[in-house]
Amino acid sequence: MTLCKLCFAKCFFWNEYIYEKELGMLYLYYILTRSEAYMESKGRRLLGIIISIIVIVVFAYNRYRRYEQKQERSRAQQQQIENAKAVQEATKKIDEDAKNKLSEQLKDAAKKAGNIAKGIEKLKNAEMNKEIEDGYNIVKLDGMFLIVKDSNVDQAVELAGVTDAHVIPTNDQDRNQNYNVLVVKKDGEWRVVDETKKGEDVLVLTGETITADTKFRLKDKTLYIE
Repeated sequence: MTLCKLCFAKCFFWNEYIYEKELGMLYLYYILTRSEAYMESKGRRLLGIIISIIVIVVFAYNRYRRYEQKQERSRAQQQQIENAKAVQEATKKIDEDAKNKLSEQLKDAAKKAGNIAKGIEKLKNAEMNKEIEDGYNIVKLDGMFLIVKDSNVDQAVELAGVTDAHVIPTNDQDRNQNYNVLVVKKDGEWRVVDETKKGEDVLVLTGETITADTKFRLKDKTLYIE
């Protein structure tokens, strides 16, 4: 009987031990399961936070890019407007300058035409009026010898001391050209003068006699009087 009680007690305590051990294992399993669930939940939350951050960054970057593109378009449009204004102002200035220049040209042309008309009227009374070259004439008016350009008597150059003048046809064999030369008599000597330089002396023909029928021939830089 005592042995049976002892065996029963031993079995009872052994069963309690096994039961407690199983409870401990179950509790440990529960703790581990909760820990894994917690870690998994925490991992999902962390992943969710990372994804949210990435989405926010991408969204912000896209907004920033759209803002920059808008600013670039705005700057480009502003630059186009400024360029258009600059072109308009430049065109306006060019137009104004062209109008002013044309106005001045018209005034000059009108003045020149008026001077020519007056000159032509005065030249009707000239004692001599012979064409030289390029619009230049030798004119004797009121006893004075004048170099007149384009019939503008008001701008004529007076040849002081000149008593006679001729326009001499010249054959320049060195250049194979024909042109006229103005020759005037001053201080008793005939002189070749430059009508384009206010009658400046070019060559003094000492001892030579010049008439209306005289001709010049230039060869090897030597002037022959014919």
